[in-house]
Amino acid sequence: MKVTQIYIYPVKSLGGISLNNSQLSDRGLEFDRRWLLINEEGEVMTQRSYPSLVYFLTLIRKDGIGIVFSKDGSQCLIPFQTSSSKREKVSVWGDEFEMVEVSKAVSHWFSDKLGEQVRLMYQPDDSLRFIDPRYAVTDKDVVSTADGYPVLMISEASLEDLNGRLDEPVEMLRFRPNLVIDGIEAYAEDNLGSIKIGEAELIGVKNYGRCVMVTIDPKEATLGKEPLKTLSTYRKDGSKVLFGRNFLVGSNGAIQVGDSVELVTF
Repeated sequence: MKVTQIYIYPVKSLGGISLNNSQLSDRGLEFDRRWLLINEEGEVMTQRSYPSLVYFLTLIRKDGIGIVFSKDGSQCLIPFQTSSSKREKVSVWGDEFEMVEVSKAVSHWFSDKLGEQVRLMYQPDDSLRFIDPRYAVTDKDVVSTADGYPVLMISEASLEDLNGRLDEPVEMLRFRPNLVIDGIEAYAEDNLGSIKIGEAELIGVKNYGRCVMVTIDPKEATLGKEPLKTLSTYRKDGSKVLFGRNFLVGSNGAIQVGDSVELVTF
């Protein structure tokens, strides 16, 4: 097994960035989902309710995260750190933790593009959001603003199998993985336990239940039925439709495309 693709999504529900290498720490890949948007009611904004978020593309720059609004090409820069000290509670899937607003100027830029008042928030390093204790390995396991776990992994074979069942194939980015691996049979990632990649160790804890977000057309920002409809015919477990596996971080370290994925426990 080896790593074939690495992705991060600095702002929750905005575009992803393909990387050749990254640093893995306790809450996931560097810069992954450390920012998010909230509306006037303080609710977290995701593509589930705001499909137009697909129009915001992201890239890493020397001095921060660059955002490009693909509808008009306008750009905004999010600094890696914010000087704001005013903290407020934000809730992601029932987990409350502290975040700070990046700046009024950045929030205004997003508000202008979305046509409503929104704010861009950042999770400081000392703001801890703990893993669901049912799946945590230790009481210190943490995560960023991701749905629940630091790392999501999908195999090339799983997507190939799914696309073989669809009338129109979909790209891997529909499923927003952090790591894509090859050299394993379709859906065999479901059973991965502890693995080593480069200097890092990851611990597989839970297969990922998908939602309508994977049906959003990235060009039209509209909800459809596929690939969720097809997945539900053969990947359903109770009320959940599974695709990909969630991992905790056992030990930090650098990883890169081409690294071997070594099995520690299955």
